[in-house]
Amino acid sequence: MFTHLILAVLIFVHIFFLVALIRKNFAVIDIGWGLGFIVIGLVAYFHHPLSVKNALLMLIVTIWGLRLGTYILMRSRGKGEDPRYTKFRESWKPNANLQAYFKVFIFQGFLMLIVSLPVTFAMAQERKDISLLNWIGVLVWVIGFGFEISADHYLNWWKAKPENKGKICTTGPWRLCRFPNYFGEVLLWYGIYFASFEFINFWTIIGPLAINFFILKVTGVPLLEEKYQKRVDYQEYSKKVPKFIPFTKP
Repeated sequence: MFTHLILAVLIFVHIFFLVALIRKNFAVIDIGWGLGFIVIGLVAYFHHPLSVKNALLMLIVTIWGLRLGTYILMRSRGKGEDPRYTKFRESWKPNANLQAYFKVFIFQGFLMLIVSLPVTFAMAQERKDISLLNWIGVLVWVIGFGFEISADHYLNWWKAKPENKGKICTTGPWRLCRFPNYFGEVLLWYGIYFASFEFINFWTIIGPLAINFFILKVTGVPLLEEKYQKRVDYQEYSKKVPKFIPFTKP
């Protein structure tokens, strides 16, 4: 199965890489992030006997992946390449496409395989009963998914108001922490880990730990903080609102 998973991910990221070359837009991979997990889930799902637990895991991954992919697609329509990728493109000249191939597309495919480990290994196990801990994991997923959705759509609604142009959002979910959408993303992956948990697979917690690390230390929070850290209004906001976990000290 795992050979097929690797092959499926390679095909998937190469398709998106070709689209990126044609459209001259590396940001298309962001649309593929959530969809890639659906592909991984489907390959694992159909390699094993059908069960309620496997179907449950496939369902929550699909709901999340479709929502995220659709949201990013709609958000990016008509806006050109995300400034983050444009900055990378400039810094990677004269071999921007080659560097993006390895540093963005192949790397994200590898990260998908790591993050999805709780799902793929749970589907491979013979034991298919759903424990209380698994249901608690589903509840954690629901909370994280709700955080992510509410944060994304509230921010879109807030930005659509002309009077908010150039301002930093500090209301709605942004009153609870400075990155509620990323908090929801990380939380739902811990939920998926516990929804898939069996003791033999306890080590697959490296999946949610990986997404936690990259969002907090590499690709998510650091890039946005770098963008806003010199703004006085953001500095004041950061003194009052916790960075990542709601209801904690700033």
